[in-house]
Amino acid sequence: MNRLNVLLLTLVVFSSWSVVTAQYDARKRYSELEKEQKLAQTLEVDYGRLLLEQSTWGAHARIEKAVGSRLGMHTPDQREVQIVSVKGGA
Repeated sequence: MNRLNVLLLTLVVFSSWSVVTAQYDARKRYSELEKEQKLAQTLEVDYGRLLLEQSTWGAHARIEKAVGSRLGMHTPDQREVQIVSVKGGA
């Protein structure tokens, strides 16, 4: 009977230790999950900002303004436009 009690006590202690370890591990992993979800949300917000910035930088009006100021280019008047047609086949 004494050996059985020692065996049962050992099993209860081992089982209790396993439960405590499993709960600690689960809480630790849940905390890591929350951190990663927060990081993912931050990255989504940053990605949205970058998409908005990209659309701003790629806007036609902005490009036309940059081309006009930096390269001195402008939209030609109708008097400056010449239509060239090719006679015969290529």
